[in-house]
Amino acid sequence: MRVSRARYIPCSRVSSALVGISGREYQRGKVLHSNQHDKAFDVHLAHFENKQYVLKRLPESFFELSQEHKRDFPDSRRIRLDVDYNEKEQTVVYEYFKTDLLALVQNNADFPLAARKQILFEIGKALQELHGKNWIHIDVKPNNVMVDWNLDDQGQVQIERVALIDLEVSLKLEGDKLLRIPLPNMQRLGNFMWRSPEAQTGQGIGKPADVFSFGLVCIYTLTSKEIMAVDHEELREKEVEPEIEILGRCIVYFGPLSEGLLKHTADETWQLVLRQVEEGVAEASTIFRLENWTESDYPNIDAEAKRMLGRIMNLDPAKRATMDEILEDSYWSQ
Repeated sequence: MRVSRARYIPCSRVSSALVGISGREYQRGKVLHSNQHDKAFDVHLAHFENKQYVLKRLPESFFELSQEHKRDFPDSRRIRLDVDYNEKEQTVVYEYFKTDLLALVQNNADFPLAARKQILFEIGKALQELHGKNWIHIDVKPNNVMVDWNLDDQGQVQIERVALIDLEVSLKLEGDKLLRIPLPNMQRLGNFMWRSPEAQTGQGIGKPADVFSFGLVCIYTLTSKEIMAVDHEELREKEVEPEIEILGRCIVYFGPLSEGLLKHTADETWQLVLRQVEEGVAEASTIFRLENWTESDYPNIDAEAKRMLGRIMNLDPAKRATMDEILEDSYWSQ
């Protein structure tokens, strides 16, 4: 198992066109995402024969990883892989999608429940593919899910394709060995708002961590609520780290703190931190617990949704349902 930091090689000039290994010449267009460290790593919209693509230059280690993904998942439609690349420029070419899940939910309050569930099921299938070959994504979040959708002649939403993207911090596990990030100066992986409790500690990250993150994505997609969103200025004033705030919310929403989680972290420092966080939220009302949520506060979270989410959001990684088990849940067929 290896975790390596990306190596950014500064590049002062970016050509207006990119020739892929296929021989296609892609014309760069507008910047879709600007890299604050080096403009050479800006993500561009591109065109070839009137079709839109995305050009993304990668650090060397990420470029090598992208080719490993293609070898392990050559026929996947649910995991976004490059359709072309230029090895010299370490740039990959992706198919273009209409939107990401974060924006879709934010901009379409009346998006139908059936379509939301279909998207979530497809994300689950993508994670099932990864886990089936012992990969973990580590950064599952709504803006790492791309969605193509349209309206049919009757004005009904049709989901055309869903793909999990940004596998740059993904990892292929060695057997049952879990990822443990050394202390001190721990470099956490993924977005703190969507991490599992064990991923917040950096201790014992495996497939169950992806499952928990998937559960948070489910809650967001079904309710349109970001339950882990924080006010950074308020936290700075209180001198509270965002990761600690999120751990507290995990215990409040999905607790109580599990002895299984403490055992799983297998780190005395983090075990102490977790107990201190538990003490800090001890007075929070149990009304905030998942099992007590109401649809008036959390739209679309009915009894069946709570039952299914309860299998996913268990704070003990060993007791969390696997992606195989989740996809077999009767919730999806309702």
